[in-house]
Amino acid sequence: MPEQRATGGPLGASAGGDDAILSRLRKLESITEAALANLRLDELLDVLLTRLRSVLEVDTAAVLLLDEQTSELVARAAKGIEEEVEQGVRVPLGAGFAGRVAAESRPIFLADVQPTDVVNPILIDKGIRSLLGVPLLVESRTIGVLHVGTLTLRTFRHDEAELLQAAADRIALAIDHARLYDAERQARAVAERRAEQVHDLQSITDVALSHLAMDDTLLVSMLDRVCGLLDADTAAILLLDSEGDVLVVRAAKGIEEEVERGLRIPLGGGFAGRIAGERRPVVLEDVDHAEVMNPILHDKGIRSLLGVPLLVEGEPIGVMHVGSLSPRSFTEEQVSLMELAADRIATAIDRARQHNVAEQLQRALLPSGLPEIPGLNMAASYHPAADDADVGGDWYDVLQLGSGLVGVAMGDVVSRGLRAAAFMGELRTALRAYAIEGDRPARVLTRLDRLVRGMREREMATVAYAILDSRTRELTYCLAGHPPPLVIPVEGEPRFLRAPASAPIGAVAAPRYEDCDAKLDARDTLLMYTDGLVEHRDRTLEEGMAALAEEALARGEEPEELVSRLMGRLGRSADDVAALAVRLSGVDPERVELRLPAVPGSLSPMRAALGEWLAAAGAPDDDAYDVLIAAGEAAANAVEHAYGPVDAEFEVEGRVTDGSVVLAVRDSGRWREPRGQHRGRGLLLMRELMDDVRIDRDEQGTAVEMRRALVRGEAT
Repeated sequence: MPEQRATGGPLGASAGGDDAILSRLRKLESITEAALANLRLDELLDVLLTRLRSVLEVDTAAVLLLDEQTSELVARAAKGIEEEVEQGVRVPLGAGFAGRVAAESRPIFLADVQPTDVVNPILIDKGIRSLLGVPLLVESRTIGVLHVGTLTLRTFRHDEAELLQAAADRIALAIDHARLYDAERQARAVAERRAEQVHDLQSITDVALSHLAMDDTLLVSMLDRVCGLLDADTAAILLLDSEGDVLVVRAAKGIEEEVERGLRIPLGGGFAGRIAGERRPVVLEDVDHAEVMNPILHDKGIRSLLGVPLLVEGEPIGVMHVGSLSPRSFTEEQVSLMELAADRIATAIDRARQHNVAEQLQRALLPSGLPEIPGLNMAASYHPAADDADVGGDWYDVLQLGSGLVGVAMGDVVSRGLRAAAFMGELRTALRAYAIEGDRPARVLTRLDRLVRGMREREMATVAYAILDSRTRELTYCLAGHPPPLVIPVEGEPRFLRAPASAPIGAVAAPRYEDCDAKLDARDTLLMYTDGLVEHRDRTLEEGMAALAEEALARGEEPEELVSRLMGRLGRSADDVAALAVRLSGVDPERVELRLPAVPGSLSPMRAALGEWLAAAGAPDDDAYDVLIAAGEAAANAVEHAYGPVDAEFEVEGRVTDGSVVLAVRDSGRWREPRGQHRGRGLLLMRELMDDVRIDRDEQGTAVEMRRALVRGEAT
């Protein structure tokens, strides 16, 4: 039947004029206003269509929404013809009744529906005789169609069409709002889900970033979390070897055999090698038909794989991949999440590697041990930062300067990592060179500053350098922005050695460094340290120094015990820490024991230590002089003849027995017989100066034992 326009006049046979129309319009507006407050689209449409059937006294009502990608109207909600929605009816734009309403964006009325008028057979099957449809418009843009129908012939009038259009306009607005709300809610849900996933992922990678050991257990724990986030069955991390051309399995979850067999994949080969070579994610939805070099993946029955490169500054250091035992497609979101995990894991691995190299370099540049110096007892310790941050440039050193003088140094490079460790090595080497030349502390630091300021890549460092005379206990020191040394006496309060304010090495142009002097007592301990021992986030520097002085109050500790306790109590810092303790040994008048390197430079400090002991033992000056000459000859023979050009030591032991001094000089080399007419006079001199001289030689070495009565001078 041809299309008809809705006519004017009263609203149907039962209408009561304009008042009835207004009443119905108000009812409809109240419905749509209430619907607008409810932004859940499905509930909205259900309520609106139910009320529309009642207000317009029709048998059916339906909403079809436009699918812009296919240019089709899709049945979204219906009353009386629910089959439209159940069967997913789709009507091409411009075709049939609903298609024409949408295409022409105007109301259309069919007084007597014929099969040729519609493309939806459900309308005919339901026996619908009359239809009125209007477009759903939002800012003149058609988003769908609203139509109503009757099972009996009915003429829809013009005012009914206006009423339906008014309802459609409000419905269209509500639908548009609901769509925006649904889209926002879905986006928020996706964002929240992603944020939760990222949080879960970060919870494990943050642990990795704060624990630089990066052992296999930690890597497996990370892989376990990645499997949970991506709902995967297996995961593995492969790292490039030192040559950078082979991937080696470092950790695995679900395919542990990869680690056990030490699987190696060439760069560019197979699945993992391709990822590293191309530096991009790779997805294999069907492993059975893919080129995979690792037979374990086939043996385990893995069907799908997702792998991403581990990149540091754009360069691959390895690969991480996950797999599933059933076929699956990995979404873009999952790929992005995997890349995020890989970025953080790669950063953690690289940071751990750099930290390890820097720490090894730093420890290699620190003294392997402290020298044995008569009259001094020393201990030192270095601790990396408690939170495993990048290593710094903390260092210490002890130098034998001859004639009983000892140089002690402590420094702290401002920067961190490999650069700091390398600079620390340069600084320590330069300080040793200047110190051995005999420069005073202020001169040494001035020369260091000039050297540093002339470097192309200049760094800054705080330095403390002191020269201690082990015989007179006089100390000369200078500080370059470094914390002051602490003197810990046997009795009394510890005290900090103050110095004029000064700048760190390399910090300012033409700094002024001044020497300061102090006098130490027997058995005093000189403690030098870096700022990590006194600077903490939760207290001021003054509070940290006060805490150090209080901790140092404990008496009777040897330097090794003191350093160990202080580092354990105060050294757990966000910075690395170094400490060096030097104690002036008290003299036991009954006994002395010395262990010295078998080098000529040991003879002077040995004589100084023996001289101090002989004085404490009450030896007359003449007797002491003779004993020192004899001991020097025996020690010189051990240095010159016992070893040759090898690192070795000799021992000197002295004791007072029955009014006599007994000295023993021992070495583990072989005593050489005198060669030439002018050799061997040292033995004659020892026998002339001492009352008794005995030499014992065997495979273990040589021992020279000498005795001298302290009353000999008076008896003769």
